[in-house]
Amino acid sequence: MKKLEIWLKRYRLHFLIWALYIAYECIMVALVYGDIAKPLVYVTHYIIILCLFYSHANLAFAWALQNKLTAIWKLPLVILVEVGVYLLCSYVNDFVLEKFHIIAVGSLHFSDQYVIRNGYRCLFFVGFSSGYYFLKTYSKERIKTAILERQRLNEIISRHKAEQDLTKAQNAFLKAQINPHFLFNTLDFIYHHIISVSPVAADAVITLAEMMRFAIDADKVGEYIKLGDEIDQVNNLRYLSVLRKNEELPFSFAYEPDIRELNFIPLVLLTLAENIFKHGDLSKGQAASLEVYLNDSLLIIESDNVSSRSQHNSHGTGLLNIEKRLKYAYGDAVDFNYSQHNDGHFRVIIKIPVQLLHENARTLPFSTGIDKEWPHEHVDPR
Repeated sequence: MKKLEIWLKRYRLHFLIWALYIAYECIMVALVYGDIAKPLVYVTHYIIILCLFYSHANLAFAWALQNKLTAIWKLPLVILVEVGVYLLCSYVNDFVLEKFHIIAVGSLHFSDQYVIRNGYRCLFFVGFSSGYYFLKTYSKERIKTAILERQRLNEIISRHKAEQDLTKAQNAFLKAQINPHFLFNTLDFIYHHIISVSPVAADAVITLAEMMRFAIDADKVGEYIKLGDEIDQVNNLRYLSVLRKNEELPFSFAYEPDIRELNFIPLVLLTLAENIFKHGDLSKGQAASLEVYLNDSLLIIESDNVSSRSQHNSHGTGLLNIEKRLKYAYGDAVDFNYSQHNDGHFRVIIKIPVQLLHENARTLPFSTGIDKEWPHEHVDPR
């Protein structure tokens, strides 16, 4: 019933037009000939006409006009076939009606007059059906054009919105550049005003500025740096931690000189070292270590420290982030493991084929320091 309701709603205009036309034709026949045929006569004849009308518009005429060259012979052929079929159907229909005495017996004669009258009627409805075909085609093209125009407008709107978003992003990028620039210039100002008073504090400012510049420039997942650049920042972090604690810390950082030229994703070593200083127990007797070396065509990174009791489970987020970034950069070839042992030691082991590091040889231009290079040696805090 729902489908029938949708179908009736879709073709309600067709029903209205046909109802008006059939009513008009019946009235005109009654006025001109002074006679009204039985309803069954009208029903059967208009069924034939409706079949002719819609089969011509939806099938035959559309088939004939598929190709402009072949339409020259297809169109006359279609019309001749339709006239022949219509004459045959009309004659068979009238024969059956006469057989059952619906129309007067003996009134049916297949003569030239019968052929001309019904042939003309067939051509009359074929003409209207052709007009309906062109109207329907024109309507479809208009709808298609309207849809395409709407899509084009939506694309223009989307493009305009994308341009606005790009402008906002560019402004945000400029602001992001301005803010660190202001920060580094401020650190530059502090450095120059305290270097004569406290060389240790001035050196701490330089070191902090270098680490911050490295973190800002390196925070681009998927890009690569020289491993030596991050090794320098781990040494800077250790130096700042010693300054903050005001004592030597039991932390050893060992690496092979050859690995400094390897290309690697940033902020892996620095995050591991930061976890050690932040969450590890670096009291006397509790040594921590970070090692980077080559073994059997593998780059191996190992960290080992005793976890402080209050921060026993604080390593998770940073390590998961490292693992995701390593998997993204180097795929499933990465072997990443970390574990908490009964003796309190927390160990991390990362193994990556060196070949992958050579394949990802695109590096970022790094500029450590503030707005200029400040060559310096770390000042002994004592």
